[in-house]
Amino acid sequence: MQDVFSKLGPLIIASRMKRMSDYIMRAGAEFYRSNGVEFEPKWFPLYYLLSQEKELGIMDIAQKLNISHPAVIQLAKELEKEGWITSTKSKEDARKRLLKLSKKGLSMLPQLQLIWDDIREVNRQVVESQPTNILDALGEIELFFASKSYTERMKEFQESKKK
Repeated sequence: MQDVFSKLGPLIIASRMKRMSDYIMRAGAEFYRSNGVEFEPKWFPLYYLLSQEKELGIMDIAQKLNISHPAVIQLAKELEKEGWITSTKSKEDARKRLLKLSKKGLSMLPQLQLIWDDIREVNRQVVESQPTNILDALGEIELFFASKSYTERMKEFQESKKK
């Protein structure tokens, strides 16, 4: 039997993507816990970036991750509360907050890297087992919206219907 999401086709693409994301995020959180680490998959992009860049400001992070400034602040608050990162005011600009991995964040990095190797391999198997490479498809959709936003496309479509 086909579920409601499948029946609605393109109308519900965002909800289907969210449903799949939620499923993978829950499974990822369970996998971290089963490996003795209390780490949320949604923290990964920021944590990983800081593991590579050492120290960055909020705006730099937002730009590098291509997410909003408020989204970075929210993730940073969660990671800081759990002791994974620290924040300090910039010596050059007191309005600028700099984030970096904490002692805990640094000490957990080797264990997390082993977990990420396993996640990478399972995800590779998932991607390669499908007739369509979802990573390529997502990249194409991201490029599509980078050229013209979803909102702009909707407005143009509605305008074309009026003619």
